[in-house]
Formats: sequence, C-alpha cells, structure tokens
Amino acid sequence: MKLSASSVAFLLASGISRCTAFIPASLGTPRTSNFPISAVPTGFSVQEENAKPIVVGASVAGIASAIVLKNAGLDAILLEECSRDALTEGAGTNLQAKAIVALNSLGVSTSTLIEAGAVITKQSYYCPDGRHVGTLDKSGDGKTPGQIAIHEGKLSDILLDTAASKGVEVMTNRRVSAIDQTSSPGRVTVKAKDASTDDLLVLDGSMVLGADGTDSKIRGAHVSGSENRDPRHYHGMSRYRGVVENFPSFLDGETMIIAGGVGVKAVVYPIGTPCEKGLQTINWEIAVDEQDENTDPSTQKGHLIDLLSTNGFNLDFLDLKSMITETPSIRAFPMVDLDPLEKWTNGRICLTGEAAHGMLPVGSGETMAGLFDALALKEALEESKSDPTCDVLKTFEKLRFKDASLHQSRCRVQPAEHIVQEVLDTIPGTSEVPLEYEQRLREVMKLVQDPPNHSVASYVPSTLAQKMLLRPKAAGMVTAPTVTKAGGDLIDQLTLSQRLTPLERVALTCAGNLQMVFSSYYMQPVDVVVDKMIQCELSDSDKKMSNPPIVVYDREVDMFIGDSMFCKATCKVKVYDAELYEALETQDVGIGQLLRLRNLGPLFSLHDAGRSNDGGMWRFYSMDCKGIVDFDIVEEFSGDAWDMKQMTSVISSEEHPTL
Repeated sequence: MKLSASSVAFLLASGISRCTAFIPASLGTPRTSNFPISAVPTGFSVQEENAKPIVVGASVAGIASAIVLKNAGLDAILLEECSRDALTEGAGTNLQAKAIVALNSLGVSTSTLIEAGAVITKQSYYCPDGRHVGTLDKSGDGKTPGQIAIHEGKLSDILLDTAASKGVEVMTNRRVSAIDQTSSPGRVTVKAKDASTDDLLVLDGSMVLGADGTDSKIRGAHVSGSENRDPRHYHGMSRYRGVVENFPSFLDGETMIIAGGVGVKAVVYPIGTPCEKGLQTINWEIAVDEQDENTDPSTQKGHLIDLLSTNGFNLDFLDLKSMITETPSIRAFPMVDLDPLEKWTNGRICLTGEAAHGMLPVGSGETMAGLFDALALKEALEESKSDPTCDVLKTFEKLRFKDASLHQSRCRVQPAEHIVQEVLDTIPGTSEVPLEYEQRLREVMKLVQDPPNHSVASYVPSTLAQKMLLRPKAAGMVTAPTVTKAGGDLIDQLTLSQRLTPLERVALTCAGNLQMVFSSYYMQPVDVVVDKMIQCELSDSDKKMSNPPIVVYDREVDMFIGDSMFCKATCKVKVYDAELYEALETQDVGIGQLLRLRNLGPLFSLHDAGRSNDGGMWRFYSMDCKGIVDFDIVEEFSGDAWDMKQMTSVISSEEHPTL
C-alpha cells in the first residue's frame, strides 16, 4: 500500500518508558494556585545554601545534570522511581560526535563507550526494494568517532557508575509524591516514597530539576504555561523496537540503515561488535502509520512481517523477517513528542531533558539534547555562582531554550524520510536513484545530527540563514494559492508555539507577493536593496542534472519602506532561464517581483518559522518554477515590521473615502 506524506511518522524520543511518577497528594490539586510564582522566594545563592539540589529522574539528562552539579561542588541527590535493574532495559540509541564529546567532559571516556557499543562508520538510506539512495560518512575526525551505537541500559549503567564515582547520591525505587517551594524560604521540599515499602523520605533542596521524561508529572503540576494543558503531541503512528543477539552481521558490520519513506520505515544498526562467527547484537525499529499499536506478543511479529511484506520491503543484505522472528521481546509505543513549552522554570523548579523538550528520535536527538542541557547547566553555574538559585535556572533556560526548540522542529521535519519518499514517488522501481538525492540527504541530515548548541558552538538568529539554507525537502507544505492540510497543521503549530499575530500569519504564507502585502499595508512603495549576490560554483550533483542550472547565487537583499528596513532575505538561488539570469544581474528587484512580471506561479513550500532576538518573525521556505528558477530563502523580519511608527502615523492621518 502507498502511505501519504501527510501522515508522516513523528517518533517518540528514546526512553519514554523510564519516567519518575509524581503524585501531588499532600499538596492538593496540582495547579498554579498551589504554587503561585509570586510567592516563590528569589534570594539565597546556590553556593551559600546548605540544601542540596535534587534531580528527579535517572534519564540521560538527569544523570548528566547530577554529575554537573557535583562537579560544581554541589551535593546533588538523584531520585528515580525504577530499580537499578529496570534502568538497564530498553533498546539502542546513537551518540553523535557532539554527544560523545559531551560525555567526555562528564568523565566518560570514548574507549568506554566503544567497548560497550559499536562504532558506526556509515549511515545508509534505502528504498524498501533495496535500491540505495545515499550514504552519510560517520567515520569522524580521527579523534572522535562520528557515531557510536549503544544499548540505552548500558549507557545508563556507565553514567550511573560515573555519578557514583564522583559521590552523587543515587536513590532508586523512590517515587516522588509531593513538591513544595512555598512553605520554607530558600528551600524546596520534596517528599518521596519507597516504591516497595511506602516509607516516606522528606528532603529539603535548593532546587529541583525535573528530568522525568516526556510524560513528566512535574511539568504538569509545577511549570507555569503547561500546567493546564498537555503538551504531548500524538501523531497517530506506532513505533516498534527490539534487540536481537547473535544475529548475522550485515554489510560491513559498522553501518546503520534506514529503509523506507514517510509511511513505513525500518531502522537497523548494530549495538555490539561482531564475534569471531560474524554475529552481532542488532537493534531495530519499525515506524508505521497506524492509529493503535499492536501490543499483543502473540500477534506482534506476524503483524510486523505482514506490514513489511505489504510495503515491498526486500533487502538482499538483511533478512528482516528472521530478525523480527528471532527477537525475544518487542516493545510498542505510540508516536508522541512535545509541542514547545512557553517556559521551563518556575522559581526553584526547572525542567530538563525530555520533560522540557521531548523530541522525535531522528539522529537520537533526545539523548544528545539531554547532554547539551547538562553542559548548559554547567555554564549557567559558572556564570552565576553568586546569583540566586532562581536566576541560575533562568540562565540555564535562556542558554538552551531556543536551540532545543529549534532541534525539536528539525526532528519533526524528518527530512531524510521525505527525500526517500520523493524517490519512491518519482523514480521508477527499475531505475537507479540519481546521485543528487544522496547530496540532499547529506545536507539536510547535517542540520539534525549536528544541531545548534550554545555550549558547544554559538548559534544566534543572525546566523539562521547559514544553518538553514541547505534545501531540506520536508515540512508542512503550503502551495499557493491554497493552504494544504499539512501546511495548515504547521501554521497551527507555529501559531501556538510562537504566538503569531494575524498579520504575521499573513506574512508566513506570502508566496512571491511579500512586497505587495507590505506596500498595501503601509500604502507606501517597497524598496529592495541587493546587499550581496555572489556567483557560486555548481555542485557535483548540479553538474550531473539533465538540465543543470546556468548559475547558482548566494543572494542577500534588504527590504525598506521609506528609511525603515523591515526584512532581510538570504537566498540560495539556482537559475535555469537565460532571461531571468540577465534580469537578476542587472536589476535591484525581488525574485517574487520578477516571477510576477513573467506571470509565473511557483510551487511554494514552507519549512519552518520562529522568532528572532528582537521579537520579529523569521520564516524558511522554498519556491520552485520547474526549468526556470528554484530557491531556498530565509526571511528575518524586524520586531516592528508591522508597527513602524513613522509609517503607521502616515496611515492613521490618511483620509479614506467611504466606499
């Protein structure tokens, strides 16, 4: 069967099942009325308090944060509802190079990770019928591997052992039952019950970090902005995961494969090195477009095998049927992530990891994001040693909120799956896949697997265009002049998360007519100033096209009304038409203007949008006129784009005749 792109799989980030339960029993109904922000004390330095920081949840983010706190001289306590043995359950996850470096900084050596897992040197994408679409080089820089695949349980063991060696107090089988930050000045009181005896433990802490997963109860009860709504986003899809030991290696024993497009895909990779007989421990995952996951062990395997057969899966290098059949147990989950929260902090309580930004397991993003959270916490502690605890947590949120939210959106887009789906939809099954698809895979996956992180490499909106102009062919699509369902879903999501105004929603969907809209709004002409237009060399994939572009430009333009600039547009432009090429070389005009002059209606595809530091909106989209021009563009609007004072005063003083 053919599954539509509108039902894209939004997979749940790894580790959802390991959540520390929170039952707000003694504190009454868990709503803001019980924990008013105005009543939260703001004094007391982190370094001056005798109370210990408390981390709830032994997730990657939770354990890493506890280590960071201990390294900063704070005696952190880590509470976890599960037993130590239960924490070793789960399946595989991948550590990208930045995640490995982050673990090194916490005291975990690369050799320890390699010994516990498997070095991945290639990541290859295939059509279900076995046609190769592209391969990413994961060999690393010679110092740090590009990727290590490891069982989640082994990673937890390594982190917990590291924490214990540093003196972190780890309490497992402790279920948090109440949190109170209003009764004792400068303290947050945590009550936790022993999971087996119900014995009550009462702790006075200096702060609480909620690392209790996507299903976080701390988030629901304590963080203003999400206590009255459930930010979990269910996408009507299922995720099946399994681990099979002593299974024959495939390909070179160091390759991760992703087969399939947006409706059904299989992800398979080793999480252990091959033995002398060529057998390995293999992790696999199957994502499928279905409303309810199959949780019946007696029918799960048959269900998955039939599903793969129906969708034409036939990989000559890997026996998927045997892999599923030999797996002792299969775990099934609904596909869910989090809509972006409005904030992560409430006084002395702060969310981290999946509780703050649960995302889809694209490039094992949540594991990496949890480690980045810990690095940002380290930076916040170093910058704010003498600041009140509440301010330290706000600094942490400021350091990570924007980058983590952007990472969330990148994972939702799932660009690689869309590229494979495009192959399935446009390239006949008897034909080889053109090399241009491999180049596109490499470009878009760099955004996901090498995400922005303040604590590793600076990333601010002024560099937005550099990060995004890599032609991802995936997102909610908006085709002028009609907004499609997928585009509508994206706009709804952005309206909620970014609080877009009606006028911003108008700008968000402009398809080549942005200058006309602003000119009409202000009743003034729009001036376009070309700041930069640099001719670039054609890439290898461009040269191999049947109709290669005449020229490729990096182009920047500023848009003005009067003396006020309201928008900067940064483009990657590919021109196939000689007449358009001449116009771009000789005129200061917007591309949308040129297309209107020639009466061309391009395909408009909206990929993403957000807010810049000054509060203005930015958007990232593509426009494509087949055989004439195509371009990817990032537009960054000023914070006062719709309220430029000197312009609005002109409008308000204008006399308008009654129609």
